[in-house]
This record gives sequence, structure tokens and C-alpha cells, in this order.
Amino acid sequence: MRRKLIVNADDFGMCVGVNTGIIRAHQAGIVTSTTLMANGLAFDDAVARLRDAPRLGVGIHLVLLGGQPVAPPSDVRSLLGPDGTLPNDFGLFLRRLLRRELRPAEIEIEFRAQVEKVLAAGLQPTHLDSHKHTHAHPQVLDAMLRVAESYGIQSVRRPHERLTFASLAGLRPGEILTFIQQKASALALARYAADFRARLRTASVRTPDAFFGFAHTGLLNPALICYILRLLPVGTSELMCHPSEMDDTLRHYPTRLKASRVRELAALTDARVRAEITRQNIQLVSFAHLDHCNEPRTTDHAR
Repeated sequence: MRRKLIVNADDFGMCVGVNTGIIRAHQAGIVTSTTLMANGLAFDDAVARLRDAPRLGVGIHLVLLGGQPVAPPSDVRSLLGPDGTLPNDFGLFLRRLLRRELRPAEIEIEFRAQVEKVLAAGLQPTHLDSHKHTHAHPQVLDAMLRVAESYGIQSVRRPHERLTFASLAGLRPGEILTFIQQKASALALARYAADFRARLRTASVRTPDAFFGFAHTGLLNPALICYILRLLPVGTSELMCHPSEMDDTLRHYPTRLKASRVRELAALTDARVRAEITRQNIQLVSFAHLDHCNEPRTTDHAR
């Protein structure tokens, strides 16, 4: 069996700088797939740019954190803050979810509105994932799976990295603490991994066999990507990334990933990375590849 890799760029549609960076990372680099934010500030710009990238796989980056809802606010009141937007605070979101203040039916309504907007733009999504991995939680995953089944979307991201995976390859001293903090978050997320796998066993969706990029969010560099490439298991893996060019919107956007996106763009277009893919005989694919499999792929490489 060959080793295959989906390189998925998150946050398509966030702003023009992100859009231009993702398209460049696809045309001049190794990005094969992206996920589109239906409530992104530059949604229309993202859709227009896809005309120049016909081979780029496009999924949907379902958003419950940050920005305006796509559904009518009156239909999703439990998801909104006092200002009528989706609060951009993961800790608050999780606390409200655990206290059952967020209505599952309204999560599904918002997800359906986001999918409908993407479909109305003439796109056929290859897969679903979620902003800040909210679908790792069972309540959000259940809503996602119902929406995926309703719209015939056959693949989703499984956001669980192999727990033993760790590397400081190419990291600068100031980035090591960030990696440690994000690795701790990945370990906390692992509490939902078994439940996630159990739900997928009864769902009509597929996932890649392995996932990389959680603990190294915003930290990808050529040495680290090459290390991951040498580590890839047999089957299909996903590498999550966040490339971008810098613009004024990104400079003022409520995200901690700013300059790191520009560095990731440079890494994803680095000649050393492409050479390592050739050396390792890795096939670059998109989530559309999973649609050609006969059975759902839920092999566990997270432990």
C-alpha cells in the first residue's frame, strides 16, 4: 500500500490575505485541499479564486466560534453572545456546551445554513471539519454527522493526533513553549477520541487514517514537514496547515495566527519539502480520494 497525504489549508475565506496564501500554497506548493468558512469576511473572494485552482479540493470549515452566524440570528440565539455574533472564546464555548446552554438543534441549524451557502456558490464540498476542532465534542460531532448525511458529504476530519507524536524539528526557542501548550491541548482533546471513533463506526462517513498538525499549529517549517513526511504511516494521512499572505485584515483579525501563517506559506512552498515528498514516494491527494474507497476508513493511529 502507498502512503498518501492530504495537505489541508484551514480558514479559506477568512480574509483576502488568507485566500491568496492558500491558492499560492496550492499552485506553488503542496497544499491539495482547503476548507471554506461560510461566514468568512472574504467568502466571495475565495469562491472567485477557485476558478484558478480547479484541482484544489474544497471542504467546509464549520464555524461556531467567531464572526456572524449564517443562519438567521433568531434561529440560533443560544449560540450568540450579547453583540449577536458567535463568541470567539473556546473556553467559554466549552463551558457553555458542558452546561448544555448551547442547543444541539441550533448547532445543526447553523451548520446547515453554512453548508447551504457553500452549495449555493456552486461548490460540491469534499468534506467537513470545524474551526478550532469543535466537532471533537460529541454534541457537535452528532450535529456534523447528521448534516453530512443529509447533504451526501462523505468525509470528515478526525482531529486526533497520535499521542506519542512529538518533534521540535526546526522550532525556534520561543516556539517550543507554544508546542508544549498545544500538545497539552491535544492530550486534553484525546478524552473524546474513543467516543469519536465509536460514533464514526455507525456513520456513513470516512476519515483519513492519521492526522498531523494539531500540536504544531502555526509552527510548520520545512524541517518539521520533512520529519512528518518521513513518519507517515501506510494509508492516507491529513496534514493541517494555515498558510497566508499578510494583509491589513489579518493584522487586525482576532486570531493568534498572524506572522506564523506567512512562515507556513514559505514552508509549504519550499523546494526541500517537495523533494522529500518525491524521495519518500508519497502521493499527494485530496479528501475526494477517500470517496473512492469501498469502506469507511476509521483506522486508529491516535493512540
